[in-house]
Amino acid sequence: MTKPITVQGTIAEVRLMNPHSWFVLDVKEPDGTITQWRFEAGTPSGMIRNGYKASELTKGTMVTVRGFPARETKNAGMLQQLTTTDGKTYGLFGPQQAAGAR
Repeated sequence: MTKPITVQGTIAEVRLMNPHSWFVLDVKEPDGTITQWRFEAGTPSGMIRNGYKASELTKGTMVTVRGFPARETKNAGMLQQLTTTDGKTYGLFGPQQAAGAR
């Protein structure tokens, strides 16, 4: 939790399942290969309460995730905030407009 990361990619899958939701991203590397990243998020009910709508984050949607890396798993972490290209954010504190997108 002392080394925050930022990852940009497209939504490959969203899993709303107990006890936690998961956001899977396809991230394009500089050499053109695709690496999958998995981010653990809040409970399904918590994500919905915070404004998450499945219709807004479909497969292929470009997003930026801020979070913290997993301790022992490569390309995985805990989601702190997910931001869409239009500035809408989801995460621990509910939906907000990103700075400059208001």
